[in-house]
Amino acid sequence: MDDDAIRALVDKEVAAINARDLRALSEIWSKDKDILLFDVPPPGRFLGWDRIGPLWKDFFDKVSDIHLTVDAVRATTDGSLGYATYDWAMTGRLGSYALDDRGQATAIYRKEGGQWRLVHAHFSPVPPALAASPARPAPSSKEGSDGTGATAASSGQASGGAGKPGAADAEKLDATGQKKPGAGLPAAPEASPTPAGAEQKP
Repeated sequence: MDDDAIRALVDKEVAAINARDLRALSEIWSKDKDILLFDVPPPGRFLGWDRIGPLWKDFFDKVSDIHLTVDAVRATTDGSLGYATYDWAMTGRLGSYALDDRGQATAIYRKEGGQWRLVHAHFSPVPPALAASPARPAPSSKEGSDGTGATAASSGQASGGAGKPGAADAEKLDATGQKKPGAGLPAAPEASPTPAGAEQKP
């Protein structure tokens, strides 16, 4: 079945990344000039294998001990197009940083010459604050007075400080609301299982 062929390509991609095998990865992607990779780090859009391939090579050169796993894979095909969605988790090392990231992905495939090829991938990392927190119950009517269902504390933690900090963070701020010197080391920047993710690490 074509759905199984798509799942097999997801498995092949995971194996290629874990083996740091650029050749195997290149056999999954189409070589059409319009293939596209979307990722969170800027510039966020990578068009054509001429851009995507070198990014993967740079990723493999920078990151060691890569271990990527996927879960909840769903694959669907319709004619010459197919797609897969899945959750991913990646560990590894980038210099002195230990990577421990996760998120979701969508991959779109097209049948070319009787073979399925990846033509578009979109990776969405989960923010570190959310990745470390258990799922929240549905908000009560008292939460989220702004209509979003988010409390002030959760907004501050998940959006990088857009809302008020939680009580645990209050002691780290001075009278102007700025972080006090020496109030703790910053967390490692988030990454994704893509070459662009590694570029965000110092």
